[in-house]
Amino acid sequence: MLLDHLTTHTSHTRGEAGLDLLTASNGIKSQLQLFLISGKIEGLAPATLKYYDYTLNAFLAFCHLQKVVEVGSITRSHIRLFLWQLQEHNNPVSVLAYFKAVRRFTNWLLEEGAIKESPMTLVKPPPQPKLLVPVFTTEQIMGMLDWCDSQRFCGARNRAIVLMFLDTGIRLSEMAVLTLVDFDFYKETVRINGKGAKQRVVRIGTKTQKALLKYLLTRDDKLPSVWLGEERRPLKRAGIQTMVKKLCYRAGVTGVKIGPHTFRHTCALNCLRNGMGEFQLQMMLGHSTLAMTRRYVSMLNQEDVFKAHKKASPVDNMRF
Repeated sequence: MLLDHLTTHTSHTRGEAGLDLLTASNGIKSQLQLFLISGKIEGLAPATLKYYDYTLNAFLAFCHLQKVVEVGSITRSHIRLFLWQLQEHNNPVSVLAYFKAVRRFTNWLLEEGAIKESPMTLVKPPPQPKLLVPVFTTEQIMGMLDWCDSQRFCGARNRAIVLMFLDTGIRLSEMAVLTLVDFDFYKETVRINGKGAKQRVVRIGTKTQKALLKYLLTRDDKLPSVWLGEERRPLKRAGIQTMVKKLCYRAGVTGVKIGPHTFRHTCALNCLRNGMGEFQLQMMLGHSTLAMTRRYVSMLNQEDVFKAHKKASPVDNMRF
């Protein structure tokens, strides 16, 4: 078991203090620390670990108020009460995030043998309202591109970034770590390093390739990073996000959330409208399940269904 391995390893590297932590009773605090350690060993992203640390420490504080200190004493009633209290001051999406974190923690406790049965059994996830996700319109995208002067370094770079976001649905964190070796222009693909150290390969369209090559031709350096700032240093996440927001404001974009992630939503919806199946979209976006992908499917309207049927009509596609 992971706990046995950690106990042995820590006793050699951290001495008695580390051994005390890992051989402690089934106290919630000690088990939470072990959970975070195991997540780090398993390669969870720093942002994911931070999310678990924040949400589960809130659950830990709640348990202490309820005089619950051992993981074996946690019941489904405690979890339901915790979620009910959260609903008083948090939106449904935030409450669901806490629910998922507690579920992951209790599943881990069960896997490690710290508890005999999960207290999450029969605890249903909090209901979520079906909200439509606003996406960029074609006019808004063209307005942003109008502010990208392809004859200048920054303009060519910004145009390439916008088209990459829109064409691949890539996340901001994934965009920021792209290197030149990730691209294969012969195969028209880019390798993406996604969440949880998972890699995927997606296609990039012809127009996006042209924009990328035009940007790369403005460079005379040998740096491996794809995106560089004006001072010719790698452009970080914050720099890309700031650039996108500035473009949106200059183009007068309103009615949507201003930022890179809206490109991901826009890409997903337009891929579906252009005939891509939900399973293919799931693979392209790097979703671990179809749940998020189906959220985009629900955004399709009646007109989209009519257009899809025009292409897929069983009778019209028969030869007789």
